[in-house]
Amino acid sequence: MTKEGKFADVPLRVKTWGYIIVVFAIALLHPINLLIFTLFLLYWGQRELYTIAIPIGKLKSIFSILTTVIIALSLYKLPIQEHLLTVLGLCMIMYSFIYLKYRQYLFYLVIMTLYLLSISILFYIGIQAQGYKYLILLVVPMELNDVSQYLSGKLFGKTKITPNISPNKTVEGVIGGVVMTTIIFNLMYYLLFSEAITTKTILLAMALSLLGFLGDLTFSLVKRRANVKDTGTLLPGHGGLLDRVDSLLYTTPLFYITLIWLK
Repeated sequence: MTKEGKFADVPLRVKTWGYIIVVFAIALLHPINLLIFTLFLLYWGQRELYTIAIPIGKLKSIFSILTTVIIALSLYKLPIQEHLLTVLGLCMIMYSFIYLKYRQYLFYLVIMTLYLLSISILFYIGIQAQGYKYLILLVVPMELNDVSQYLSGKLFGKTKITPNISPNKTVEGVIGGVVMTTIIFNLMYYLLFSEAITTKTILLAMALSLLGFLGDLTFSLVKRRANVKDTGTLLPGHGGLLDRVDSLLYTTPLFYITLIWLK
């Protein structure tokens, strides 16, 4: 494949990125906007996973709406610890009905539970003092981590890292992502908070990059088991919503614990 062929989808991806940036910026303007944004991520992520992996037909809308409404009330009323326990209990109750009939889909139900817990934390990050800065510090480097891995893999990728799960993932791509994400994260940390870069922020950035890759890999496994290329068509050039937010699956909890809870 020529170099031009390798990057044929870049213009469309960049155009979609413009829309993503605008929506994210609007979400940061007010806590209500952030709540709506978070609930949309929760609702649409469930719909995509139900559509590609768990064949419950019309029940997917009922389950997605009911879960989102209950989580919305919990986000509005409860502190984070109680909220996470509520979400975990909710998932155990609701998904037990699916599990009893479709036991082979336990893997997808576990991933959906992790997704709901992780995305919920975004709201609690955003309502902190200077929360919008924390969200920018989390989301921007994680999305650029994906871009860095993608570009590094396209340019230098030779060594397959998970050929049976995601054949396009390479060691060179992961290394490129770690290097660029560590630089970007620490530069943004300094610019946003005017605080010195430390060993803690360097190690955190490296860990976030690797966990972002692991989140991407997790949803690659989901798609591989479900025999689909993308989780949806919401974002042209990127695929579905889950294809774009997969890097937050494991990074959001670590970010909250490290920079907010233990600060």
